[in-house]
Amino acid sequence: MAGKRNPSLDRCVLCASRPSRPRHLTDAAVIDPEGRSDQRDRLREGLSRMRVGIVGVGAIARYYLPALVWHPEVELAVVCDRDPAKARQVPPGVVFVEDLRLVLADRDVDAIVVTLPNDLHHAVCRDALLAGKHVCCEKPLTVDPEDAAELDELAAATGRTLFTAFHRRYNHHALALADRLRHRVPPRRAELTYRELIQEHCDSDAWYLDPARCGGGCVIDNGSNAFDLALWLLGPLRLQAALLEYSATGADQQAIIELDTEAHGTAAITLDWAFHGEDKAIRLEWDDGPGDCVDLLAGFAQFKSSLWHEYRGVVDDFVATALHGRGRQDTGRMVTELVAATYRAGRKTA
Repeated sequence: MAGKRNPSLDRCVLCASRPSRPRHLTDAAVIDPEGRSDQRDRLREGLSRMRVGIVGVGAIARYYLPALVWHPEVELAVVCDRDPAKARQVPPGVVFVEDLRLVLADRDVDAIVVTLPNDLHHAVCRDALLAGKHVCCEKPLTVDPEDAAELDELAAATGRTLFTAFHRRYNHHALALADRLRHRVPPRRAELTYRELIQEHCDSDAWYLDPARCGGGCVIDNGSNAFDLALWLLGPLRLQAALLEYSATGADQQAIIELDTEAHGTAAITLDWAFHGEDKAIRLEWDDGPGDCVDLLAGFAQFKSSLWHEYRGVVDDFVATALHGRGRQDTGRMVTELVAATYRAGRKTA
């Protein structure tokens, strides 16, 4: 292979023990011939489309696929998964490979979207940044806050975008609430509710139910979205107390989390992984004037149907950030710190 090999590719946790040949992908697509410009040169030259790969085809990838395919500034170039059966879910004309090294070595791939089990996020995001890719990682960014800090520093050192996808902040109702908040003083009290039956949401992704792979239970899963919403709407947070209830498998199933806001208010997050149905809502209260409450699922009658427009928002924001340099503060690292603090402080009940 021409060009210098990135040693980080040998550490990829997704790679099979023996490299597999990609379907419909020629060697020329992953070899770097003399004189081929890298992604920075191509983007500077004014090409308007960003070539993106998806790594991992699980329950969430189905929402990314159409958002990427129909985005006018994106070319979905490749989808990667170790399971060859997942090729059936790939849109026509899109390359499918089983070996992540081929994606990371392809200098015509500008960015990757990581939709893998939580315990794989750190290593794959690290290797992608080292390979010069922009990275959109499904929440949570990492299981360990120290790993999130390392990725933050690596993104800054490489000049690449590290983008944590918290899809609920792109919900139509949440966006309207954020717009109304711009015209009011910070609320005295905020209550965020996130309840669902996890078995209905994880489909065949059994890793959600394995605390070792997920990094926990409802706090690291639904709690990540709730923490991000609270940070986005209320500003910096400080954990005050947490009550966690665990299942027989060792995963936290319910949680009540109390926080203080920088504006001297309070916030409560209620999580439930054993709720039959769906309940995702935000309630705000002020000392003076009316409160405000939004049902994030209002108008979305079909199960999980709100996710389609939310992931379009994720992709729009990622493209604007990576391709056009839109300034934004990624909360991935802050959320991992709040999740870890909750697990440390949480009083356990069974």
